[in-house]
Amino acid sequence: MDNTKVTLSALCIYPLKSARGIQVPQAELTPMGFKHDRRWMLINSNGRFLSQRELPAMAQLSLQITPQGLICSFQEQQCDIPFLPADHQATRLVSIWRSEVSAWVYPEAINQWFSKQLKTPCDLVYMPDSTYRETNPDYAPGQRVSFADGYPYLLANAASLTRLNERLTEAGQPPVSMAHFRPNLVLEGDQPHGEYHWKSLHLQPFVFEVVKPCERCVIVNNDPLSGERNQEPLRTMSQHNRFQDAIIFGQNAYSPNITGTLTVGLKGYIHAT
Repeated sequence: MDNTKVTLSALCIYPLKSARGIQVPQAELTPMGFKHDRRWMLINSNGRFLSQRELPAMAQLSLQITPQGLICSFQEQQCDIPFLPADHQATRLVSIWRSEVSAWVYPEAINQWFSKQLKTPCDLVYMPDSTYRETNPDYAPGQRVSFADGYPYLLANAASLTRLNERLTEAGQPPVSMAHFRPNLVLEGDQPHGEYHWKSLHLQPFVFEVVKPCERCVIVNNDPLSGERNQEPLRTMSQHNRFQDAIIFGQNAYSPNITGTLTVGLKGYIHAT
């Protein structure tokens, strides 16, 4: 086993699942991931989560965090969203992948705003602290997660993005940004594809246990600002970013440290096989 020195070069949170992320200088850890990270979600009439897979225009939803809550913008329109719905008793059972959990529903005026912008009926919901959604026990037993796809944190290797962009350039395609891959933590210092062998990340006093490579879908082909869908980078990744028959980029992780604050620039090391 080897240790590789790394630097935390970027932090990002995604308050509303599948909307734009917010790059931040520091982020607070909670039992479900970073504070505010994917605690809000849009659902359809059946209570099923919505994402850029079926609604690429969600990439145009940008968020600001204020002392009162969120400000969501879509093109020239804005909507104020309090941290908690006015009626905490308005609960609904919602589904995300294989999970079914209880969430708080926002008032109709906010739901209509999202439905109008995205041109599809949808409701906004919030995951309260009282809701317990478990990660996959095969990889991270005893851990909990917000509305993120499966795990509290997503780690990315900056060198792997550089290598991917070199290959895209060789193929006559434009480079892509890290925003295409929606990580929480970006790390510099390892070699390209070194993340295939990561076991843990140590940013003292914090430890992140690496549990599973992140399998990639068509969302990485969406422009992170416009939502316009292209054929790249997934096409090139299918040739070079494979691990156990899956197209991957980044690693899923959790942290037994449930409190504390991470800051960009923090130095540490990767423990790998």
